[in-house]
Amino acid sequence: MSGKLRAGVIGCGGIAQMMHLPTLAERPDLFEITAVADISEAVLNAVADRYRVAERSRDFRDVATSPNVDAVFVLSSGRHDAALEAAYAAGKHVFVEKPLGFGRPETERLATAAHAARGFTMVGYHKRFDPAYLALCALVKAMPDLRYVEATVLHPDDGAYREHHAILPWREPKRPGPDEAQTNAGARQEAQSADLREGLDATVRPGATLDERAAALMLWQSLIHDINALRGALGEPERVLSSSVWNEGLAQHSLTQFGGGVRVSMSWISLPGVKHYEERLRFVSPNLRATLVFPSPYIRHAPTRLEVERMEGETLVVEDRVVSYDEAFRAEVHHFRESVLAGKAPSITADEAVKDARWIEAIGRSYVAAPARDVH
Repeated sequence: MSGKLRAGVIGCGGIAQMMHLPTLAERPDLFEITAVADISEAVLNAVADRYRVAERSRDFRDVATSPNVDAVFVLSSGRHDAALEAAYAAGKHVFVEKPLGFGRPETERLATAAHAARGFTMVGYHKRFDPAYLALCALVKAMPDLRYVEATVLHPDDGAYREHHAILPWREPKRPGPDEAQTNAGARQEAQSADLREGLDATVRPGATLDERAAALMLWQSLIHDINALRGALGEPERVLSSSVWNEGLAQHSLTQFGGGVRVSMSWISLPGVKHYEERLRFVSPNLRATLVFPSPYIRHAPTRLEVERMEGETLVVEDRVVSYDEAFRAEVHHFRESVLAGKAPSITADEAVKDARWIEAIGRSYVAAPARDVH
């Protein structure tokens, strides 16, 4: 293989158009988009025309088997199993957006297939490549007595951070702002889909309530980023102590124990009425506190803030660090290319997805959908 990676893209929707396709196209010396696939003919042709791609198909198998493709980028929403299996059968390298699978059984099966395949597989956890996250991990490693970690996601409607992008084929953004009932109904409808129900039930329990399945869907689609980032900073969890669900499954909280008695509190709340995406990871020890504040993943090159609180003699020092303006989505894709060309496995393989799936399952199986006893 030459220094240019020939990329075949499966799924040309939002995340592909906002992040991955521009990243591939901005460095024609490193990447060439040689084939694209999407189930929508209008999206397919608009994107293929935009990036001047001749090979275009509504069947992902055509991209997976193309002799002009070195690596398949699986960027479609929903399940990825069929596209991954086609790429593995064709001997391609694979970059796949999270989640690898829905449910631990499917994730483990796909990880086994990835290990048996001729090419390398990398799972897209872009936060692991964020320069501020890497700086935070160095701080956490140096903390002598880490005691508590808090992860909080306040999630607006996705459209709040997509309206400034020109998603093809172009349509005027819907106005006015999001309706909470409509947002919740859409998520709950997706949680009932036949395609995902088996994996969501496996995460919680057979015959799980709709609230529980909706919450499990958010674990796989959104909180999985924080789950993976926390594992990258802390190692593997020991046990889930509790988890609960409310607001029709569009709000959840869990408490997990890590080594050394560290407790990790994790909350995800849907708040579609305020256009403010908020995602924080906070690490607390007696002598140092470090907080990472991620921007919306739909804003390119927005820096992640790192706030450090420490003492300097009798003086409290609060540092607000901007580590870099480098784009984490770009860094992960460049890492994938470098790994493929070097003939070595990337740093984020299918094994990472399996470890995430185990924690997700432990959270889902601890869900309490209704409150316990009132306190008198």
